[in-house]
Amino acid sequence: MYLFGFGSLINLKSAQKSFTRVLSQNDLIPVEIKGYKRVWNSIENIKFKDNDEEINGIFLNLQKDENASVNGVIIKITKSEFEILKLREKNYSQIKIKSTDILDYKLDEDLIAFMTTNGEKIAKKEDENCFIPSLYIDILTDAFVNYSEDFISKYKKSLEDLPFPKKEGPYSFSDPIQNKIAREGLKK
Repeated sequence: MYLFGFGSLINLKSAQKSFTRVLSQNDLIPVEIKGYKRVWNSIENIKFKDNDEEINGIFLNLQKDENASVNGVIIKITKSEFEILKLREKNYSQIKIKSTDILDYKLDEDLIAFMTTNGEKIAKKEDENCFIPSLYIDILTDAFVNYSEDFISKYKKSLEDLPFPKKEGPYSFSDPIQNKIAREGLKK
């Protein structure tokens, strides 16, 4: 079973938090997938350390677009690892991406990806109380040292013209299980 990661899972340190086995950078195989694009519209309920008020944290999502492609990584996972990842990505649906949609890598089985499909969890530009956590962007850009210039160049396009304001500072997910897996990791 293979997972396509397009957000924080491109970062080895972030991905490692959801696995009990030790991952290496070689476990995160860079690929490009046709028929999708990366968008900023997935709502997660978060709280910033400086304020107890719950806000809509906006995170990366996939959106179908036959004229686009999106880069990310594929990770070979077990069924039990997938169950843990579902807790980390609790507001995302699991979708199947055909192996034939991988542009630059040969795989003989389809991929699984997490994509927000619930309309209540998809942000619209006019929505209020929506912020992109700056530390989330840091997780993405900190991973760039492990990828090619081509990968970085394509990925950076999704970091331009952000549809919501950024908010500085540490944050946590409101759901304690999701927060444990995504922010603290399994080994604590």
